[in-house]
Amino acid sequence: MIKKINDITKTLGFKILIIVILGLLLLIPMAFINSVVRDRINYQREAVSSIIEPVGDKANIQGVVIAIPYLTRVVDSETKEIKYVRKYIFYMPNKYNVSGDVEVSSLSRGIFKAPIFKSKLNIIGNFDKYNVEIYNLDENNTSILYDEAMIILGIGNKKNLMKLPSILINGNEELKYYEKNININLNMFNNKFLYTISKDKILNGFDFSITMDIQGGNSLIITTLASENNFKISSKWKDPSFTGGFLPTKREVNNEGFNAEWNIASFNTSFTKYWTSDENANKSDDKYWNEDENINNSNNNVFISFLLLNDNYQKISRSVKYVILFIFIPFFVLFLCEVLSKKRIHPVQYILIGIANAIFYLLLLAISEHLHFNLSYFFSALMVTSLTSIYIGYIIKSHKYTISMAVVEALIYIFLFGILQLTDYALLMGTLGLFVVIALAMYFTRNVDWYGENS
Repeated sequence: MIKKINDITKTLGFKILIIVILGLLLLIPMAFINSVVRDRINYQREAVSSIIEPVGDKANIQGVVIAIPYLTRVVDSETKEIKYVRKYIFYMPNKYNVSGDVEVSSLSRGIFKAPIFKSKLNIIGNFDKYNVEIYNLDENNTSILYDEAMIILGIGNKKNLMKLPSILINGNEELKYYEKNININLNMFNNKFLYTISKDKILNGFDFSITMDIQGGNSLIITTLASENNFKISSKWKDPSFTGGFLPTKREVNNEGFNAEWNIASFNTSFTKYWTSDENANKSDDKYWNEDENINNSNNNVFISFLLLNDNYQKISRSVKYVILFIFIPFFVLFLCEVLSKKRIHPVQYILIGIANAIFYLLLLAISEHLHFNLSYFFSALMVTSLTSIYIGYIIKSHKYTISMAVVEALIYIFLFGILQLTDYALLMGTLGLFVVIALAMYFTRNVDWYGENS
């Protein structure tokens, strides 16, 4: 019985079973390594958030609108009591132009960095004269309070403002900031700054210019509000990203920075020119509000992101998905070396080879936090390839197998590096790579005597 067991353990089939089991067991430490990668990603996010939060995070310039209050006469159906409800008419500018040069720098928290920026934005445009025929309010027992009309400036986070914006009318009249707290239901703006505007300006139309000193981190967001929207943003930052609902109509990006311009007409946005709202209305009562078409919808925004091209964690996370190749291909090569050299290799030695390839990911993770990803990848791959190849050489006592393992390990790491660079073609490259591996396995095992019939 013992002799039969010993005979079974010496068969190639039993050795293959042991190798498969060892490979599956090595997936357990790889799960731990993957969790370390996720932890580092979360730690990076926390560090970046701690950098950009004090300057207001993403700067969202949400626009400017006019609010005209009016009182509407309401009769209670039961008590017959007459009361007046305060509501608002809102309307947007005809032209809305935003321009500015953004000064971007990077701040560090430990080993992590985040882009922060400052800019003096110049916002110019004009409001058409109020069209009194839009709602025919005078025919519905209403009273329009033109003298209490306001311009409302919206911004995502007050921390993004370095000082109170100033608004000039027709080039010479500066509007007064309205410091009194008024409960205006305007869900499209996260934070509102109110400025008084005279009745004659409302009825005749006017030009406006706004000077806004802002700061923020990661991204500048501008919302399209007017009938004609024109945005011109420039910076010396050479790695921008343009996303959101609209791409630039013109752009120039080079090592000296970028210049980008957007020209967007109102029919491309989800906003209307005029709408009304109750003073204390809920979202469902706001005639403007649409949950699917609110101002925070990216389809209404232009995003200018300032990138730090350091996606090490994302690349490492993607590379872990191919860990099975780094475990079983070296095992397969080691098995071939054992079969062809007729020197037995202990399962512990298989485990050591597998752990060495698993350690590659920790090396890559640790080194890439201090060096460029490509350089980190090269050093990590070189260390693991050298270690495993020299180890095989000592086990089998043959330079031929040492070189064979080195070549295979190098090809695996080159293959993975290519997949990480070709994001759009990763699936195609991975599938073709697996096909080549299977083809080579068939070729090198075509003459193996699996059942020992020739012995």
